[in-house]
Amino acid sequence: MDKAERVLARLDALGISYTLARHAAVSTIAECALPEKLLGALMPRNLFLCPRTRAHFCLLTAHPASVFRTGSISRQANSSRLSFAGAEDMAALLGTFPGAVSPLGLMFDTDRRVELLLDKRLAGEKELLFHPLDNTATLRLTLDSLLNVFLPACGHGVRYVEMD
Repeated sequence: MDKAERVLARLDALGISYTLARHAAVSTIAECALPEKLLGALMPRNLFLCPRTRAHFCLLTAHPASVFRTGSISRQANSSRLSFAGAEDMAALLGTFPGAVSPLGLMFDTDRRVELLLDKRLAGEKELLFHPLDNTATLRLTLDSLLNVFLPACGHGVRYVEMD
């Protein structure tokens, strides 16, 4: 069973309802207009970050119109300056690759080395779109089910951040 199938099986086991759309590979937020049109919800940006020491990692899930300022997010995460983490760390910790990262990968972070940072601007969204660790598919699920069912089942929480 591949990682995407494992994500879907986990959602099913947790009783989380979702809508799945399969499509051509999308790697940029601009290309996500297709899944947004297909599923009728917002696709946030997901940025995998870490400080130079790689002592910890953060997954920033942000509104696509929000501006990422590393200094501001680093302060709110109580971290030294965050920058983009490497693809190798993404694969090892979240089981995915650039262009397909999402909070659903936290189910593979069993050592809890990755902290989820959520843009407060997304808090008002009822549903969001996420790749199931494969950028040829997109899931629509409720933010409530992600935050209150999926994350706790994975042993993860969320830290809300203000984007500029």
